[in-house]
Amino acid sequence: MSRKKKKDQPREDADSSTTAEEQQPTEAPTLEQQVETLRDENLRLTAELRNVAQRAQRERQEALKYAEADFAKELLAVLDDLERTLESVKTVEDLQSMTEGIRIVYDHFQKVLQGRGIEAIEAKEQPFDPHLHEALMQQPSEDHPTGIVLQEFLRGYKMHGRVIRPTKVVVSSGSPTTPDEQTSGQEKEENDADV
Repeated sequence: MSRKKKKDQPREDADSSTTAEEQQPTEAPTLEQQVETLRDENLRLTAELRNVAQRAQRERQEALKYAEADFAKELLAVLDDLERTLESVKTVEDLQSMTEGIRIVYDHFQKVLQGRGIEAIEAKEQPFDPHLHEALMQQPSEDHPTGIVLQEFLRGYKMHGRVIRPTKVVVSSGSPTTPDEQTSGQEKEENDADV
């Protein structure tokens, strides 16, 4: 019986050595499989990242495209008010009530603009500021010093503090000079040049 055990033992050793030999070749393909799996995963993640970026860009474009939708709805409410005012003008005989209707529409429109951060640029009798105003002409004024806005031709507006349209203005060039003052000014310039 002891012989049988000894004969069986080498077989177990042979089986165990075969198993060890089989494990070594299987480890190499396992590493290759892992590398391949990681490559696959990398490609999938890269493609997913690209898809997310494209989707985000589409959503941004969509948001920009319809960003003004709320503002447009508010403007349409003002347009409705104007249409109702025009209809009422046909039947109104009282000029004061018609003026009041127009004033209400104007005030509503101002509120819509203010709600969007749009405000008028005050210019009249303010110092000329090239960042806020566009000078169309200069005009002499006895009442205002040089560089003061005398008149607005077209009101300007800012949106959230940024100028979206400058106010078109007439600016004071100072007090007007008479022909005698011009002559004496020229003489003074000639005398200063001689010195």
